[in-house]
Amino acid sequence: MRKIVIFGTGKGGRHLFEESKKRKDIEVVAFLDNYQDGSIEGVQIYKPSVFLECEQKNEYEYYITAGAQKTVKIMLDILLEFHIKDVYVMQDIAGKNGLSIVKDGAWDTRWIHKMKFEEERPVIHYFEVPVTDQCNLNCRGCIFGCNSMQMGNEHVDTRQVVADIKRMAELFCDVPWVRILGGEPLMHPDIMEILSVARASFPDAEIDLCTNGILIPKLDEKIFQELEELNISIHVSGYPPTERMAEKIECVLKKYHLPYTFLHRPEFFKFYTKAPIHQMIQNYENCPTSGCWEVYRGKIMRCSAVIAYQKLNKQFGTKYDIVENVDWFDLYSDEWDGVNLKKALNHASHACKYCDLENKEMFDWHNGGKPELSDYVLSEG
Repeated sequence: MRKIVIFGTGKGGRHLFEESKKRKDIEVVAFLDNYQDGSIEGVQIYKPSVFLECEQKNEYEYYITAGAQKTVKIMLDILLEFHIKDVYVMQDIAGKNGLSIVKDGAWDTRWIHKMKFEEERPVIHYFEVPVTDQCNLNCRGCIFGCNSMQMGNEHVDTRQVVADIKRMAELFCDVPWVRILGGEPLMHPDIMEILSVARASFPDAEIDLCTNGILIPKLDEKIFQELEELNISIHVSGYPPTERMAEKIECVLKKYHLPYTFLHRPEFFKFYTKAPIHQMIQNYENCPTSGCWEVYRGKIMRCSAVIAYQKLNKQFGTKYDIVENVDWFDLYSDEWDGVNLKKALNHASHACKYCDLENKEMFDWHNGGKPELSDYVLSEG
């Protein structure tokens, strides 16, 4: 009998628990959760550190079932701190959609990822690749600053994107979750080549294509067939124009059996200030996107703000100070290997000082119009 521990008691964790009942060789012995107490159908919920201090010598399998990048990072880091190496990650989309993860009496490896570990190369939880700054929407306050540039937005060169993805596979022995996004990634002329390279580089990962969905009904059937063959999941950002054609988008995705999520985005938020006056470490710890590591034009950075700051400097003449080897790192520098990059990215940096998370402002999504610095920066900034 295989004894397993489920890390997470949210929708994903409970789904994995229900799916485990389909197997005769699985026994769930515990749940781990930093914020929940009690039990689920008689299975006790423990604080991770309390359980692992007592049980780490037992031969349990540990399953990460998180729906957010930062949470996956926290869970994986805790298990590695206790030298746990029998680790599985259930794909986010399987938990969100309640997909069947048991096939022929065993885990379906399409949805359950067995982590690989090496001595010389570390594992990381996640990274995402913005492949273009072009977009078919003009969202005020775009997190990557794509709307801030009235002219000059362009696709990232395919050779650069391909090299960067391959470089990540060289630096890190395993990554369970990768996202390809933009701008609007479906506008990139070589998007299918990029996705093919991502799949070849990370054969067992969840690979999401993040899109506003507007182009989906217009795509050629061959593209959908390739997406299915590559096991690509679709993450649709449901801005109001997308919502108006949601039924059409979902009908197409269902027709071609593509797993997808549909995130409703009626609001954006802003929290940047012009001056680096805020608590760096506190901001990093509280930031909801601190787990969204970006791979962009030969560099890796811990959040999208570093990309946005550069665009704001160019468009509005702001003075955001983006520091090499502090806020961003050259993927190809001999100075950095995977181990040191991971250590560096796991800490707050100078760029975090420009964020005022406590006073962030929510605003209704808006498309079009001339971009303004106020789309990004708080009034008191």
